Amino acid sequence: VFWLPDTFGYSSQLPQIVRLAGAKYFFTQKLSWNNINKFPNTTFRWIGLDGSSVLTHMAPAETYSAQCRPGELINSVKKHKDVAYTNESLYLYGNGDGGGGPLRAMLERMRRMSNVDGLPRVKQAHPSEFYKKVESSARELVAWKGELYFELHRGTYTSQSNNKLWNRQSEFLLRDAELLSTVASLGAEHSDFAYPKEELTRLWKLVCLNQFHDVVPGSAINMVYRDSDKMYQDIILSAQSIRQSALASVYGAAVAGNPAQASSLAVLNTTGWVRSDIVAIPASQYAQFAGAAAVDSGRVQVRQSDGAVLVPVANVPGFALQQVGVDTDALRTVEHPASVTQVGDTYVLENRFVCVQFNGSGRITSFYDKREKRELVPAGAAGNMFELYDDVPVFWDAWDIEIYSQEKCTELPGAVVVVVDEGPLVASISVRVPISDGSELTQTISLAEHSPRLDFACDVDWHENRKCLKVAFT
Repeated sequence: VFWLPDTFGYSSQLPQIVRLAGAKYFFTQKLSWNNINKFPNTTFRWIGLDGSSVLTHMAPAETYSAQCRPGELINSVKKHKDVAYTNESLYLYGNGDGGGGPLRAMLERMRRMSNVDGLPRVKQAHPSEFYKKVESSARELVAWKGELYFELHRGTYTSQSNNKLWNRQSEFLLRDAELLSTVASLGAEHSDFAYPKEELTRLWKLVCLNQFHDVVPGSAINMVYRDSDKMYQDIILSAQSIRQSALASVYGAAVAGNPAQASSLAVLNTTGWVRSDIVAIPASQYAQFAGAAAVDSGRVQVRQSDGAVLVPVANVPGFALQQVGVDTDALRTVEHPASVTQVGDTYVLENRFVCVQFNGSGRITSFYDKREKRELVPAGAAGNMFELYDDVPVFWDAWDIEIYSQEKCTELPGAVVVVVDEGPLVASISVRVPISDGSELTQTISLAEHSPRLDFACDVDWHENRKCLKVAFT
């Protein structure tokens, strides 16, 4: 049984994950908290994106910490929405959510209520017994396809954003560390590298600990985040060290620890698919191979934000290392350059795939897809609109953003738009957006020559209280 009584929504990939983990059944009850639409089922088959199906049950008593009271048992019948298919349900009792489990008085009440006229029959059993009986005896159950969306606690998508960022960075880092450590250990006869099993296990346990449903959503207390900040620092530093050690073992010390000894540049693609991208190389490293004069020659593109040299890298195979050629006249070889032009208060980012227009406030007024010959912004509408909302929920500040917040919105136009990078590899503009007297946002919008994707990087100096900032695309 995949046991998930209390979490804030259920993605459509979960049935597939449940089946791949070797489970057949799924339990939760959190959707009973929906604040708009009551979920229509109690016992049903949940079908994921790939067609995987799991027998699912939601306790009709609508709690995972019942106190063994008659009213709760009666609700288990009254609120059972699928009695036509099966008339049994699970009843979870005890002081849950870290409260210590069932008390002696609860057990006594359960004993007395086990066979009382007017109450449903009750017996102690393992959840698997319940699911197996439903599976064998229930008439055709209804099916729900796709996400089980939770209509509450929407604020947890954004609360404690640093924690969410470090969680994802940790997952990526540990995957790379495991991959490279595996490769290094396969060639261990030529080195003294040993696969760091214990350390990787320790780091993954820390990541999983912080994925508890009140940590990564941002709904825990302040003390928790003081602890998790230290844990993530530990995870990231240790994973980076493991990655560097594995790189040194596989590709030599010059790659990992002494770039001054390197004879060429290379990129490593740790994903499983072919990638093409623009790589930013620190000017000092680029000069090591191309000469200091090449950086200032005007024949390579230098990123304005940090002085890094931009180099195109094409078709790097998955799980492969590819040497990067240092072309000191690289700009001449760009067949379809990215560009930025300014005409009055209109700024245009363009490449072979798209043409995007911005007004003097940094809003997207046109996004034209050249391949599909299609305009993506409706007439009179705009994208990249910053909106400031009041964030004063009824009950739980860290958990909720209320629907009425949409009624109190202030649009924030950009005050200053400037051209940053002029291409041909990457073209970009910068938009400064005042939020209030004390807060400000600076946004860099970039378009690379090889992709139709528009990239947005936001740096926010935030000093607001009970406010929520949103960027809208209509």
